[in-house]
Amino acid sequence: MKSHEIYNLIVCLIVFVLLTGLLSYLIVTMIRHYLRMIKGGLEDEAIIKEFETKKNKGESRVLNVLDKLFPILVCVLLGVTLCFSLYSRFTANDKVGKIPTIKVVETGSMESKHPDNHYLFEKGINDQIHTFDAILLHELPAEDELKLYDIVVYETRGYYIIHRIVDIEEPNERHPNERWFVLRGDANKQADDFPVTYKQMKSIYRGKRLPFVGSFVFFMQSPAGMLCFLLVLFAMFATPIAEKKILEAKKARYALLVAGNAVQSEGEEIATENTTEEKELQEETSSKATKNEENRKNWVHPVFSWGLIGSFALLVLLVGLYFLLF
Repeated sequence: MKSHEIYNLIVCLIVFVLLTGLLSYLIVTMIRHYLRMIKGGLEDEAIIKEFETKKNKGESRVLNVLDKLFPILVCVLLGVTLCFSLYSRFTANDKVGKIPTIKVVETGSMESKHPDNHYLFEKGINDQIHTFDAILLHELPAEDELKLYDIVVYETRGYYIIHRIVDIEEPNERHPNERWFVLRGDANKQADDFPVTYKQMKSIYRGKRLPFVGSFVFFMQSPAGMLCFLLVLFAMFATPIAEKKILEAKKARYALLVAGNAVQSEGEEIATENTTEEKELQEETSSKATKNEENRKNWVHPVFSWGLIGSFALLVLLVGLYFLLF
């Protein structure tokens, strides 16, 4: 890995830790207040309705399976894409061997036919490649097997270029021990600045590509893409834990409500005394409910306000770093 790539990775991890801390704080705070609302009786009606509906209709096994499989599939898909993106990025300098490899086209020098490139029209050559195409590259054949109009990848001054061979200069007095290849992009009017030798070439393109897939691959290679993947992974693990905690609280509250209703029914059958005490209890419960409702309103605004401010600040930092580094 290059020094700037290591730096990008460190920045990505730092921002991930900060965002994870912020999200964890928000999630824990929201769960705590929601559990207080459940214990305070503010969600009784919704809880009773939810559990009664489940009793009447039953739980769908298909939905339960899909609910469990969907996060796993998302994580697998993002993980495979991230691994491929990192592999493609960190093996860009390698020469392709027996196993073909996939690379992403970054420029548009091969995506159209320039009118001055008459050979493209005369020969009916239509294997152009576009920006953000994911292309399959193969092992470079022997030097004497390369021919006109082959598309190859070569390295010059640290950059990797995929262009078409438009002329081959056999060994002569100027270069007695090697062939010189003249390359040009299909969309370019002029050939590349310098002839290319066989030693500079890395691979050959034989026409197989996936259009526009590379845009997503590029995003996953960036710090923002890696950060999104880590945050999604965090959410996939945090969400089931939060749901389990809330479900346990709902079940406990529902059991308490059912037991309370049973006791109340039994008491009504035996006697109807202590009416005054019941009214006082109802008033006290109503007062607590009103107070809980006020507390709920009071915490929602500041928590979400500070959460939005913090998220926006970190987003600005992330975007700034991204444009600074790239």
